[in-house]
Amino acid sequence: MITEPLIQAKLIRWSNLHSTVLLAASTAMLLLSWPIVLLLGSAAFSFAWFIVRGPGNWTSIGQFGPANAVTLFRLLLIFSLTAFADRPDLIILLALLILCLDGIDGWLARKFNCTSEFGEYFDKETDAFFMLVLCWLIVLDQRLSLWILVPGLMRYVFVCFLMLAKPPAYKEQQTTTGKVVFVVTMLILIACFTDYPTIYQPLALAITLLLCYSFMASIRLIYRPACNDK
Repeated sequence: MITEPLIQAKLIRWSNLHSTVLLAASTAMLLLSWPIVLLLGSAAFSFAWFIVRGPGNWTSIGQFGPANAVTLFRLLLIFSLTAFADRPDLIILLALLILCLDGIDGWLARKFNCTSEFGEYFDKETDAFFMLVLCWLIVLDQRLSLWILVPGLMRYVFVCFLMLAKPPAYKEQQTTTGKVVFVVTMLILIACFTDYPTIYQPLALAITLLLCYSFMASIRLIYRPACNDK
């Protein structure tokens, strides 16, 4: 039987590789003007590897579970967003559906007592990919310039920073504030597909600056325990 520390280490290794792959794909899109299909293909392969390698760790009861099924459905909907690149109205409707479903998987996991480390990683990596895809669609539709990719890439940069810098023992904590910030960020990104740039442009810039501040604050908090010990 695989112990919890080994499961955690396995999930962290996948998260590190996943973040590296998506950062590399986004960099290739930026520098070489490669199509978004590169990002989608890289993410599809990575997520498929994650799920296929997960049996036995999917939930506390060993089955895939209803919560992970909802997360998988959300992930498939995220991939389908790019099919409506020329229909911003459909992107808005589909993105709102994906966002609404985000609260259901956690509720199902608690209701059916099937929470797991796998489900936690699956959910937060799906959320991060959702944000990245929306940011890329905004750029490709020329609604905002490249700076809007900062929110979409920030989690992957953060994970790669942890992988390379190897700070003191750290585990991401989901907080109510973090969830609220995520929902507000997603709503603003979705608003970018409306016909009101004078409204969504300053909001998108404000949330980007807020996330940058949060990024720096998170790094500071990671190293604070080590400083206090000294």
